[in-house]
Amino acid sequence: MNITFEALRTFRTATVAVAIIFSGLASYASLAGGPEQVRPQNEAQRFMSSGLYNSESRLAQELNLLHPVGSHAGSLLSHLARGGFDCQADMRNIGSYVCTFSRPLSFQRVARLGTTVNTSGRLITGISPSLRVTQAPAVQPSQPLTAL
Repeated sequence: MNITFEALRTFRTATVAVAIIFSGLASYASLAGGPEQVRPQNEAQRFMSSGLYNSESRLAQELNLLHPVGSHAGSLLSHLARGGFDCQADMRNIGSYVCTFSRPLSFQRVARLGTTVNTSGRLITGISPSLRVTQAPAVQPSQPLTAL
């Protein structure tokens, strides 16, 4: 089989054309941005995203709407845990649970959005959210600093 000069030139031209088409598509995709990566926002971040000072009342409204007093406490606690809250039993008050979410702020401060769930057996008797802004804990050095 004998390959002619014309066949090689046609193959080279086709290869260059395909390379130009793919580089054009790649350029367009990089300029257009392509599909945007969507990161789901958890419930706790959603409450704090529109401002700290109304997040406490919004949390209370939504929790009382979804889980009114007298409903099952397990569904509320699992809803809060799925939403990014860290829920633990309150050892000082039997039948109460404390769920907190911490978000770092600027100037070494931390916002802590929390809710206390009071229960009677398996039923909710009260929901009381709270919001605190405190100083972030100081970073402890892993090894003692020595002077030279």
